[in-house]
Amino acid sequence: MNPPQRSSKDPSPETLVGLVDRVTFHNPQTGFAVLRVERRGPQDVVTVVGKIASVLPGEEIRAVGRWGVDPTHGSQFQAETLQTARPSTLSGVVKYLGSGAVKGIGPKTAEKIVGCFGDKIGRAHV
Repeated sequence: MNPPQRSSKDPSPETLVGLVDRVTFHNPQTGFAVLRVERRGPQDVVTVVGKIASVLPGEEIRAVGRWGVDPTHGSQFQAETLQTARPSTLSGVVKYLGSGAVKGIGPKTAEKIVGCFGDKIGRAHV
């Protein structure tokens, strides 16, 4: 499913909420990031670009901005503001833990931890 096409005459910003699937690029000095995000609602993965201090796979984001088309990279959501939150789903916790956020825990260990603790993880602070 493709993102909605908007005309340049429609300047109103949109809000995109989703789970960070992958951090394609992040420059800590400038904050510029290219993210692959699983949107809530339609379950397609979209590209989000914008500035953020830090971001990890599995975190939830809320982005306010507009859809655009980059001549080289295609359709992307160009965020004016980006905010992150701790993962609130089990799949988000697996991605977060397996991303290297916790030293010594990779993707397989993250799956085992979530498999062992299940819904109890949702009540813990990651």
